[in-house]
Amino acid sequence: MKYIIDGHFDLLSDVAVRRKNGEHKVIERLYYPAFKKGNVTGVVASLFVDSQYLPYGGISIAMEQIAALHCEISESPDLLMLCTSADDFVKAASENKVGILLSFEGAEPISSCLMLHAFYAAGVRGLGLTWSRRNMAADGCDFTGNAKKGGLTDFGKMLVKEAESLNMIIDLSHLSDEGVDDVLSITSCPLIASHSNARAVAHNNRNLKDEHLAEISRRGGVVGLNACSIINADAGSTPDRRQMLAHLDYMIEVMGEQHVGFGFDFCDLFLKNSSAQDLSLMPEYPFDILSGGHADIPDFLLDMKEHNYSDERISLLSGKNWLYAFEKILKK
Repeated sequence: MKYIIDGHFDLLSDVAVRRKNGEHKVIERLYYPAFKKGNVTGVVASLFVDSQYLPYGGISIAMEQIAALHCEISESPDLLMLCTSADDFVKAASENKVGILLSFEGAEPISSCLMLHAFYAAGVRGLGLTWSRRNMAADGCDFTGNAKKGGLTDFGKMLVKEAESLNMIIDLSHLSDEGVDDVLSITSCPLIASHSNARAVAHNNRNLKDEHLAEISRRGGVVGLNACSIINADAGSTPDRRQMLAHLDYMIEVMGEQHVGFGFDFCDLFLKNSSAQDLSLMPEYPFDILSGGHADIPDFLLDMKEHNYSDERISLLSGKNWLYAFEKILKK
């Protein structure tokens, strides 16, 4: 069985808005065709709250996104499946469905450790502590690296420990360097960075330092290759697929091929819903290097093969490494 898993996709912000406006089968109509063309077997769908809804709307926005996914699955049960374990992703692929795992991209909706249990009961299995801004749990990394940053707050440390006790996935993407160090110091579990690249290749504060890449690898975690322009290259340049391959090469050199996956972070479809406040935090207007989104994955796999990656390596990077990580972390 071949697995293609995207470790980060901002799917639900659009789906929830469309469902509130009366649309149905949004994923089936608008997203599944690209999943099918790209042979996608699984995605991690982020729960992200745009700054325009903060500080008071985080919980309601997150719950609407979760509810939207449950409604979509009930309307398209032959195509979609909620996943809370590695076995679920395997089952979804065997049934020709797209498996979807829920994960926070920013802890703004979580007002207490007890609330985390409520989200867990609703199917959420991933905790990304921040987007690129500060919240009650931690400091996010700004895109330029110019802001003064701290690590985890006392609440953030409690939240991380609670997530570890629930065997949830703890996601380091968007977290400040200081916050990454704090998470490493208080946990012993495998960790991921769902959509981050190598800072040595592109000097963006959103990317990971070598020491953090190495520690994620040592713990048995995975870092997902990001396909967003501003993550792949420094401001002023025009990145292409060769730049993505350069990040892959470097991360494999530092981490080993068993600890790198895909976390494409496709954004072209969603920027229309982003607030000017959030867009202003970015050094340039971002775009997807794989302009067709998930439909372009087969072409990128060909690029990888022409780059002298073996079939075995491609199989690991495209999905199996995520499965191995989920199997380690998402214990029943």
